[in-house]
Amino acid sequence: MPHLMDVPALVLIALVTAVSLWPLVDCVRTPAHRVRFVPKPLWLLFLLSGSFLAALAWVCCGKKPIPDTTTIPLRRAGSLARTG
Repeated sequence: MPHLMDVPALVLIALVTAVSLWPLVDCVRTPAHRVRFVPKPLWLLFLLSGSFLAALAWVCCGKKPIPDTTTIPLRRAGSLARTG
């Protein structure tokens, strides 16, 4: 059983591990045509280095965003004529 003082360290280790693994899995699952700036194998090498900066770089600028196709264009009602 871990000591009470070890719990924050274990939580921090778990958090850093999750933040490092999530971009790696995301990069593997991302299609090659959505990857930006450098080829996908090079991104994987960066992410496999375990660098927190590489993970941050992938999250910020590693892949192209998916275009939003759910928005409906607004229709203009035209001029509203007042009567009266």
